[in-house]
Amino acid sequence: MSKILVARSADLGFIKVVGRGSFQNSGCLKSFYLQLLKDGVHRFVVDLGACTYLDSTFLGILLGLGLKIKDAGTGVLHVLNASPRNLELLKNLGLDRLIHIDGTGSSENGKSSNGNGGNGNGSGTGTQALKMNGMTEDSYHEMPCPVPTRAEAAPTILEAHEALMEFDARNVPKFKDVVEFLREDLGNVDKN
Repeated sequence: MSKILVARSADLGFIKVVGRGSFQNSGCLKSFYLQLLKDGVHRFVVDLGACTYLDSTFLGILLGLGLKIKDAGTGVLHVLNASPRNLELLKNLGLDRLIHIDGTGSSENGKSSNGNGGNGNGSGTGTQALKMNGMTEDSYHEMPCPVPTRAEAAPTILEAHEALMEFDARNVPKFKDVVEFLREDLGNVDKN
């Protein structure tokens, strides 16, 4: 069973993916971070320690959060505890150029695997980040995340893949057929 657990400390949003991060729960992720951004939160920690799988839609929506933070000019997005496979996916799509990624939690010297030090801004393991902000694992709550229908999911899937293609030209050959199909499909839905 997949779920998105979330928590909030004053100006820091925590997201923990349990199981699969996919098109089925991407909309929930986006709803959570849009509300926090609206409330002035611009620092986020995404813990992938319990995440078994990431699809391109979920990664595209995560990219959307990183881009919104970058556009705001303040804040940071840390991804923690990514498995080797999830770390490879993040790097393959170019997200490591935008997001602070720590694939293995804190190393022995307190620096993350991408060279960003443990500065209290959410680096380190997810549990350490919670503790640094006066929270515990019990601070998380599960986001209600009903599985969307195909028609409900299509706009989010399209948005995510367009963002991935726009962000890194190397993603265009990977997703152009998906985007073309979705645009055509959504056009057909609109006509019915």
